[in-house]
Amino acid sequence: MLKLNQATSIQIALSRRLGLALIAALLGAMLLAMFAGAASAQSSAVIGRGFTGVVKSVSITNGLLAVESKGILFQVGVDDATIISVPPDQDVGLDGLPVGLGFRIAGTVDAAITDANGIPFPEIRTAQKIIVIPEKATRSHKRTIAADKQGDDLIALDADGVKTELKGRGAGIEKGDAIIILVQKPGRGATKEKVRGLFKAKTVTDRLDRLSRSVTDDPIKASILAGLRDRRDDAQEKHLQRTAENAESGLKDFVLSRVRAMQEERAAGIKRRGVGADVSECARSIAGRRATSIRELNADQRRRVTDECLNKTRPAAVPAPTADRAPVVRITSPSSGTVVSVNDIVIVIAEAKDDEGVASVTFNVAGTDVATLSEAPYTVEVKVPPGVSPLVIKATARDADGNEGSDSITLRVARRAGDLGVKITSPTAATDRTATTRPSTVAGSSRAIAEGDTIAIRAEVTGTGVVTVVFTVNGVDQTPVSAPPYAIRYFVPFTSADAPPPLKITAVATDSSGGSVSDSVSVSVVRNVTVINVKIISPAANSRAAAGETIVIRAATDNDAAIAFVTFSVGGTETVIMTAPFTHTYVLPRRATSAAATSNIPPNVFVGKAMLNGVVAPDGTVVTAWIAGSNATTLIIKVTATANSGETDSASLTLPVSGAINAGEAIVKNGEFVVTAAQPSGQSFAGKTVTFTIGGKDARQTGTWQQGGATILDLTAD
Repeated sequence: MLKLNQATSIQIALSRRLGLALIAALLGAMLLAMFAGAASAQSSAVIGRGFTGVVKSVSITNGLLAVESKGILFQVGVDDATIISVPPDQDVGLDGLPVGLGFRIAGTVDAAITDANGIPFPEIRTAQKIIVIPEKATRSHKRTIAADKQGDDLIALDADGVKTELKGRGAGIEKGDAIIILVQKPGRGATKEKVRGLFKAKTVTDRLDRLSRSVTDDPIKASILAGLRDRRDDAQEKHLQRTAENAESGLKDFVLSRVRAMQEERAAGIKRRGVGADVSECARSIAGRRATSIRELNADQRRRVTDECLNKTRPAAVPAPTADRAPVVRITSPSSGTVVSVNDIVIVIAEAKDDEGVASVTFNVAGTDVATLSEAPYTVEVKVPPGVSPLVIKATARDADGNEGSDSITLRVARRAGDLGVKITSPTAATDRTATTRPSTVAGSSRAIAEGDTIAIRAEVTGTGVVTVVFTVNGVDQTPVSAPPYAIRYFVPFTSADAPPPLKITAVATDSSGGSVSDSVSVSVVRNVTVINVKIISPAANSRAAAGETIVIRAATDNDAAIAFVTFSVGGTETVIMTAPFTHTYVLPRRATSAAATSNIPPNVFVGKAMLNGVVAPDGTVVTAWIAGSNATTLIIKVTATANSGETDSASLTLPVSGAINAGEAIVKNGEFVVTAAQPSGQSFAGKTVTFTIGGKDARQTGTWQQGGATILDLTAD
């Protein structure tokens, strides 16, 4: 009887609670119908904490920047904690920003700039970091020679005869060493390049030597490395010859002595190779010029290398030959630096010695052999040609075995009255307008000159006395040049035209008498376009995620070095990443915030008491039933890569998110609740676990969903 009464009581309470549940479900359905379709579209101009834009004004006094981004104008405040970088310099402050407005920046602030509809908040956001997006490269390197050293202080001399003082940077470097310095182009208000680093050019030579010693058993690799070494030595010798031509008289002889020392070292190195070079060339003739290693040869080719190359070039048992030294030659008259005039007759005298006798001495004037003498005295008359300044004369002695030694001098050619002339020698008028890849910045090369390049404009001048050259580029006069070399550096500006206009260059040379001559060229310019291709590599396409999961979004491009920054837009919120690897971490919301589900399928009703923080939950507290569903929401991921030159590319990914569905809600009254947990169309809740929240806090108890079920369940949450 007692059991029957208890069952009857439960049925009465259940009936009363089910009645309340049906009323609540009916009211929920009416409200859902009233507000269906009332969602508003989010503006595409939403700006979160990260932004990119154009600076419209800068207030040093108030520490404010006016920025335009996505067509929206807003203000950003700058304080002492803000990091402002103008590559390659950091923490430059407001005073370090570019003088001219309209420059582009990327930055992050302390809070979102606009609301979900793209309307800026009235509060001024404080900048945490600002980076000016550079329009061109700021660093380059050049080869120089250590012309002098006092303690650790160096003086470097480049190929144009320009000296650079390197205070405190000479540790491990001696006078006469070839060095490579890394320089930064002049910045705002600066006129000189900044030295960012330096190292000895010999490190490249040492590396080639180590590689050569490691492949002595592979004649093909040895041949390739020998070719690299020869090309590098040729370039270095030409560089020093040019340095000697442009050096002042006090340093010219010193640089020429380094040229002679290099020539002697090269001759000795070639002799040390012995038959190795011959064997290498013989092996490559059998294997083909494309072969890179002896290991690529088949058995027949290896046998031929052994028979035709190694055995024929390896001498039989012959006593080691005595040292065969190269001839030593020296031009005794005139001395280097002597001043001569065009059409002067100069008598050049040379002395030559060799341990086995000198076979011949050849004189070369301005790159052309003019005489070969087989016996002493080694003397030749040279007529100074026009249009050559300075004039290099070289004497080369040979012995009977073909060994050579050389010496050279450089004469200064004075100009005569009436012979004033000017000719633009760089850049050349012939350029390739069809180039689509990044062209060379070397003026006068066969490749195109592009917007954003810094080119050398050079002219050869003949005349007497002080001559001043003024270069004009597209009608704008450049800084006058009053001494050789007559050259300037010019930055090719960016334009908005589809086909950039050519550079119209004029050089006007004026001498001390007031006479002037000119020369002009027109050089084609191509658009500097950076082709970028950005893609999302994580998450993978067709993958899924779950509510509350942490996902790592990774983006990659074909050329990360050319990318200024990548913008991640996740669920409408943007984040800017400035350096590779371009990665962004995002935590998915644990539960959806949509309204409670509805359905024609009989629901599972849960009734019971609600305890919150150790006491009966107050009236009005919301109790929500949550059930795991499939593809509850979708997350839109978009990445946009911006190149240093301004081009952009984007990629998008739609990520299905399986999350907890709001199956039903109820309001606590008198400490009790009645929740109708509905199964929406397209879902299956049968047998799934139901979790609950009381006032937004997770309840300790859970239930199991059953179609048309009625469950009594008291809930407790802390």
